[in-house]
Amino acid sequence: MVRAVDVLDALQSRAYGLYQPGSALHATNNGTLSEAEVELEKQSKQTTEELMVSARNPRAFRDSTLRIPKTNDLPEPISPGVGDEDLIDMSLRDQKERIIKVLEMLIDFQSFLNISQGESNARPESEHEKSMLEKQFFVYQQFARRIIFHEPTLFMKSLGRVSFKDLILGDDFSIEDLERFLRLFLRPMEFPLKWFKDAVLDALAISRHGTAANIGSVEGRFPLLGGWVFNRSHTARMPNEAWWLLLKVLRPPADVENRFVRLCNNFEDLVGFLSFAALGLVPNPSFCQSPSHFDADDSGLSRIPLSQSGIIVADMVSIDRPPHMRGPVPSTRRATQRGCIVWAEVESRTYMFGAVRHERNEFVEGFLRELRARPDLFQVVLRSDTDPARKVEMFGSGPSNNEALPAMRARNFEAPFSRSPPSTGGTWEVALSVMDVLYGTQKPMGLEGYLTALERQSKGWFFRFKTFPVTYFLILDTVPYRSQSVLARNVAWAALRAGGHADGEYTLRKYAVASDKLFARCARERLGWMPEGLWETTKLQDQI
Repeated sequence: MVRAVDVLDALQSRAYGLYQPGSALHATNNGTLSEAEVELEKQSKQTTEELMVSARNPRAFRDSTLRIPKTNDLPEPISPGVGDEDLIDMSLRDQKERIIKVLEMLIDFQSFLNISQGESNARPESEHEKSMLEKQFFVYQQFARRIIFHEPTLFMKSLGRVSFKDLILGDDFSIEDLERFLRLFLRPMEFPLKWFKDAVLDALAISRHGTAANIGSVEGRFPLLGGWVFNRSHTARMPNEAWWLLLKVLRPPADVENRFVRLCNNFEDLVGFLSFAALGLVPNPSFCQSPSHFDADDSGLSRIPLSQSGIIVADMVSIDRPPHMRGPVPSTRRATQRGCIVWAEVESRTYMFGAVRHERNEFVEGFLRELRARPDLFQVVLRSDTDPARKVEMFGSGPSNNEALPAMRARNFEAPFSRSPPSTGGTWEVALSVMDVLYGTQKPMGLEGYLTALERQSKGWFFRFKTFPVTYFLILDTVPYRSQSVLARNVAWAALRAGGHADGEYTLRKYAVASDKLFARCARERLGWMPEGLWETTKLQDQI
């Protein structure tokens, strides 16, 4: 029996390959799907029963609107009776009831409402709330259609079926098919994330026009289970409501921003995503030193106006100064001069890595002018995606005033011992140059380098899935060992000045006023589609 099922699955996969030759999931059947796409083999080994319970658990689907059920919410298996009933038929009917119970949120909106409201049984308080719940229902339905369309076995079984319920009640839809579906449906922020984005765009079209049939090419659309699905991802710019709905449903945790970069077809999409993140829909990444209480020097706060200005901050690195390293310190090396010791000194600079729009528009030019005008604050390296290999532009306060100081340097020199360390002496040697930070140190266990990591498609890097050109920047602080919050604040002030939101020298009050002005403008732009009164902004001025 097991062999027969395997043969049937292989036949269905082959038939699907002929029917839909361009599907990304063909590779899963051959075991060759790229690491950049998915790591399905590393998924947790849940039993079918655990998957069935998880399907109705919002924690398994990030923060969906579905309630957390008790295990006994699922129907109990039917115990064999003593009559003349066909036990096989009873078992199959029991199986169908359990599958329908798991997937009832996809069958009709009323079931979705009942599950989403949980034990409170509360009804939507306004038309807007009902509309948003309806859009989420459409998202789940379209996401399910995308999964079924791309999963060979499920797709072949869906042919000729007119609804989800019709598919489930079909004689050939089994518990194993439910497991195939749930292993993708419950992991929207992994391999299926692009399908989920497309489902959001479909859902918005359905809510406005009653169908998703008109938002893609006619040649690429297919009827599936009472709706429409497209065989290619949508390429239009992501509207603001779509970003809001996507992030409100998924509620991503920190440190997964790079996954959402793959949803961005252009730089405007990336700025849109990070603008909604700055509005509070995505937690700050862990490289932002964000204290548990309000702090005006929080680097996460400084990242907000940068994101809203279109300046992408992908990483910040700050190395704390050892308590005993206040200037040169005595080393254990033996001096060559009588009466002297060897003094050692190390300098390390905080740095920020990110990108700006590749096309030099007025804002980008203004921002770079602000950085160039302050060599006392910034050491800068620029690298364009379209330039020849390793071609960079540098400016700062290095030896020739047109290059950046290194990220780390050290020196040793001989001088008499003193309780007051010498203020000068010795020649600096570069331990970590700006080119090392970008391209790596080429040493065993050395630094990989941001751009080398991108070239190698290393996991976790912010720009790993980017498909459009940008201009990368590396900005170093001039003062060694200064906190990254100072660098982030100074770069944010430069952006606020370039955008016309601030002028003059930095003060905390002026910074708060300018930041609030930009935040309010961004909120109006990104949330303007909402009815009035459904959102409001807080002010940094009120917290200082």
